[in-house]
This record gives sequence, C-alpha cells and structure tokens, in this order.
Amino acid sequence: MVTASGELDLTVTDQLTALLAEELRRQPPALICDTSAVGFCAARVLTILINTVADATVARVTFAVAGRSRALLRPIAALDLEQVLSVHRNVTDALNWVALAAHPNSPDTR
Repeated sequence: MVTASGELDLTVTDQLTALLAEELRRQPPALICDTSAVGFCAARVLTILINTVADATVARVTFAVAGRSRALLRPIAALDLEQVLSVHRNVTDALNWVALAAHPNSPDTR
C-alpha cells in the first residue's frame, strides 16, 4: 500500500510516480493508494493514477484508490474519470473490492 497525505501538488509528483512504479515492480497481488488524508490533488496526480491503472493492468496487479476526499473526487468528476479510477471510501472498502475483484461475478462495492 502507498499512503499519501497533505497536498499532492507538482512538488511531489515525481516521488509519487516513482513510489507507485516501485511497488508495481514488486508484483503484489494488489496495490492500494490511500489518499484519505489528501487535502489537495493536482491534475497531474490524476494522470499518474491513470498511468498506474494501465501499468497495473499490464503487470496483472489489481489497483485501487482509497479515500473519497473532495480534493480527489472533484477533479475526477470534472474530468469524468469515475470509470477509469477505482476510488473507494476507505482502505477497508478498497481491500474488500480487491478481494471481490478476484471473483468477477461479485457485485462492485465502490
């Protein structure tokens, strides 16, 4: 799991990109990015998350974002990215979704 907090602005995007890439290189069964404590989310961070979705798909790693803060949800909604990014209320919900994702006939619990 990668945990982010505070402001996700341009000063941290390189670090976030590297951290998510490193975690994917480890080939975990699932990767969750916890954004529960994020107060600001730059548009560039959404690009990083979308790229991580693509990279995770190639690596066959289930990827989810936890933390439905306004700072994260507003740009996602404004850019109509709800179907691209799997964003869950909290880490527990993301973990439950990851477990259900292993069973394709299970209902989506976002």
